[in-house]
Amino acid sequence: MQYSNLIWRNGQPYNEMFDDIYCSADRDEDISGENEFDHVFFRNNDLPQRWQGRDSFVIAELGLGSGLNCLLTLRQWLKHCAACGEDRTLHYIAIEKYPLSPQAITDLISGYPELQQLCEEFVENYPPAVATTHTRHLFDNRVVIHFRFLDACEALRAESLKVDAWYFDGFSPAKNEAMWSHELFLQVARNSHDETTCSTYTAAGFVRRSLQDVGFKMSKVRGYGKKREMLKGRFCGLQEEGLKYGDKPWFKAATGVAVDKGRMTGKRISVIGAGIAGLSLAYAMVKRGWDVTIIDRHGAVAKEASANPAAVVYPRLSADNGVDTKFYTSAFCYSVYMLAVLQKKYWQQFWFTGGLLQSMEREKLSAIIEKNQFNEDYVCLDERQLVGSGLSDFMDGEESEVFANYRNAGVVLPVVLCTALKELCGEKLSMLHSDVSEVTNNDDRWQCMDGARLIDESDVLVVANGTGINSIGLQSVFPVGGVRGQVAILKASDKSKEISQTINSGKYITPAIDDRHYTGATYARNNTSLEVDPDDTEMLLRSVQQRFPDVFHAEDISASWVGIRSMSGDRVPIVGAVPDTAFFSKEYADICHGRVTKCYPAARHLEGLYVSAAHGSRGFTSSFLSAEIIAAQINNEPPPVSKDVLDYLSPSRFIVNHLKRG
Repeated sequence: MQYSNLIWRNGQPYNEMFDDIYCSADRDEDISGENEFDHVFFRNNDLPQRWQGRDSFVIAELGLGSGLNCLLTLRQWLKHCAACGEDRTLHYIAIEKYPLSPQAITDLISGYPELQQLCEEFVENYPPAVATTHTRHLFDNRVVIHFRFLDACEALRAESLKVDAWYFDGFSPAKNEAMWSHELFLQVARNSHDETTCSTYTAAGFVRRSLQDVGFKMSKVRGYGKKREMLKGRFCGLQEEGLKYGDKPWFKAATGVAVDKGRMTGKRISVIGAGIAGLSLAYAMVKRGWDVTIIDRHGAVAKEASANPAAVVYPRLSADNGVDTKFYTSAFCYSVYMLAVLQKKYWQQFWFTGGLLQSMEREKLSAIIEKNQFNEDYVCLDERQLVGSGLSDFMDGEESEVFANYRNAGVVLPVVLCTALKELCGEKLSMLHSDVSEVTNNDDRWQCMDGARLIDESDVLVVANGTGINSIGLQSVFPVGGVRGQVAILKASDKSKEISQTINSGKYITPAIDDRHYTGATYARNNTSLEVDPDDTEMLLRSVQQRFPDVFHAEDISASWVGIRSMSGDRVPIVGAVPDTAFFSKEYADICHGRVTKCYPAARHLEGLYVSAAHGSRGFTSSFLSAEIIAAQINNEPPPVSKDVLDYLSPSRFIVNHLKRG
């Protein structure tokens, strides 16, 4: 994916591909883009009246384009929040297959001086041109923009976004027919509810009929400018059949597992585990106004796997597992974004950019890049020879290697980051120093016990204690084990400081950080020893010496570190609501027979209980997005990833697979 080109013609902004205008650059009241927005999208969706009494509201725009409609909506929403004296949250789902660049949007909005401050924050948080969902929290979480840089049907298919108001603002039906198709409107209907409204500038008969066919009651009203008429509508419901085998009913409730606020005693949540998984979740919930208690057996942050002295942040690309690539693409983009945001707020540096080179087979890498349409800013095929000093030259020939070059990858110092997350949560976060031997539910409240002693209880509990997930008496037993990893720390020299990127060829070596290089990590299952193994240290040194001869020597080893990373049986993180195993075992007992015509009930989960675990060696890539997934589920928000990714990560997948095997 590349940013779309903007063309100016007769003072008006046009899209290069569709040869259609984005919005009028004329400030004349009769034809201005601002007044068109106010008439077509704002007032004909009965806004701002419908915002009254709502803690949150969801708007989806098909065709983000210039961003003008979004920015004008944000302006009105922030005025609304100021008038009611409360911090409420607008979720704006911006769907755009051909996004403009941040500079192009800046140029387009420059004609609206009163929007400049809004535009600056919008552009500062604007995502890279990567085809995925990018979630951004703006204006102290009063606005959350869900950028879905995807084909519109793909962005909505199988989702349950519960949109309150739709802006249909794609290029004209004559220019971009796909944005007005029956298939797309069917997906729109499936993401709507009984109070959902929609509006669009067009009055085309086939658009009106298609929307009526999927359950909208449509009417023609006065148009704007030169258009005599336009369309507005209200959703009246879509006749849906029962859930069949192909609908995966066992995952159907994955986006509907919000906590019942009616039974809650306050916005308070408990988290077991003070590593990166637990602290990123705490930060996500504090951002939403919750009070968080973290229970940790060490009573301090980053004392187990998250104590790794340096972690590499980069994605995992698969040639044959598209969902895995989709998750790690979203996770990497979000992690890089969050690390930059957090670094600006904290005094001590923990995030070191510079990129990463990962050795990979040419055919595999080329196929991945082509299949996913990754641009060079995300990953590119890099052919070079790395010579002794670490200086690299682009070369052709048998001696050169092929690397995946991730220009935005980097190295994070985990202990400093975890400390920053704790401090940035402020008084909203408290820590309890205790073991948790058992988790029980009493009167719809989750109780954490240490033997017979009640440590803590809350309406919502997230388990993020790594390899300890199966030691607290949960109803579900997850296939999680420990993988031992050892890291060596090397003193830097003038020669080694010429290494400017992290190099990963099975084992990684980082650039010098505070005169130290970090290399690792070993990978050993069924080994829980936390003692440094001299043989592992020697092996890591040999690996570095093979890559960089005459640069590192035995006397350069200054320290080693050992940790046990948690990993699931399928090497995929476990993220989301915990299933009610008794319900699953009863209602889905026969799914091993594949009865495609039988109707099944939607899944049931243990209300208020969630898991974020088994992040393996990429925990600092996956934990931030995983925290957003769980926070969105708890708060009944649009999810930050697609439905197939939610299913892929779901804690329910293990019992479902067991039942399928029979």
